Amino acid sequence: MMLRQRHVCGQVRVLAAAMVAGLLASAAALPASAQNATPAPTAEVPTGNAAQPTPEQLATAVQFLKASGLTVGFDDIIPQYLQQATAIYTGQRPELSQMINEAAISLVPEFMKKRIELDNSLAKFYTTRFSEDELKQLIAFYESPVGKKLATQQQIILRDSMPVVQGWTRELQDGVMKRVREEVEKKGGKLGPSPTETSGDAPAAADKPAAPAQ
Repeated sequence: MMLRQRHVCGQVRVLAAAMVAGLLASAAALPASAQNATPAPTAEVPTGNAAQPTPEQLATAVQFLKASGLTVGFDDIIPQYLQQATAIYTGQRPELSQMINEAAISLVPEFMKKRIELDNSLAKFYTTRFSEDELKQLIAFYESPVGKKLATQQQIILRDSMPVVQGWTRELQDGVMKRVREEVEKKGGKLGPSPTETSGDAPAAADKPAAPAQ
């Protein structure tokens, strides 16, 4: 029996980044009923001896995470890491390949508990910011046809949008450096090239007279 790995939309790092982006952007996708509901008091995630969510609240928040698809990218990490470990150890000891593969398969239930721990930890961010009733409204939305479509498409959209965001931030950073230098030069100051220019990522300044030799 071989470990089965479902198709991963991009690399794990991209999925993790998309996950974070999805958590931050999830409020924009709230259904109107949840947006109009009386907001629960804002609170930090419970720590230490602070009040913890009830089992019912936690279960509802976990159900929301699954319905929304916000954590779907993490479902592939465990089999991927087990396959990676299997490949590394099999490369070291090919004669033990069957034993290594069987060991990895036997560990799936153990590491699946880690996946549950992640859901419970992330769910607490929602139990402190949404009431149980609000979470149920969100679940109802994500179980609707349009909600299911959003849950299916949002990871793909977030993944595909990452190059756009990265390109925008690079362009913005270069633009800020350039404009600050230009404004300083208007006042008679002199600034050196930006790090991107010295590294060759940006074109060198052109059509400027060379500085006189000292």
